[in-house]
Amino acid sequence: MTELQSFVFIRHGETDWNRAGLFQGRSDIPLNETGREQARAASRQMKKLLVSRVFVRPPQRAIETAMLAFPTSSDLIEIEDALIEGDFGSLDGKPIKETMLEHGISRKEQLAEILPANGESWASVLARGEALLDRLTTPQEVGSTIVLVGHDAVLQGISKH
Repeated sequence: MTELQSFVFIRHGETDWNRAGLFQGRSDIPLNETGREQARAASRQMKKLLVSRVFVRPPQRAIETAMLAFPTSSDLIEIEDALIEGDFGSLDGKPIKETMLEHGISRKEQLAEILPANGESWASVLARGEALLDRLTTPQEVGSTIVLVGHDAVLQGISKH
């Protein structure tokens, strides 16, 4: 018996830049100890599922999250370019709250409106995510799940598709 693909999204674990509230696009910032524990907690949850494939994309924080979440199933992990975090251009490494104040923004969802020209548009991030989901949505064995390990902005965009 088959049904359409089901998905689970795992955001990478915490980094020091996340904790400090900094934009963290394509900078390769590693997980901190809290992030590693979050990934191990995800591992405990993933044991309850029949996972057929795990897709992840660098930077290292997403790969490390996947390796900790699936420590005995590394053969399921595949690199997927469409999951790369959005490019925040000159905002990368800058404080998010300070940037919101500078631009009169009250909600994080509004940040897409001020992405710099040297970054990636929100429309581009969404298009990548939607194309990936369309490509991966196929008939599968009942109860089987695909896991996407990635970055906040990308996973939010995909989840709205």
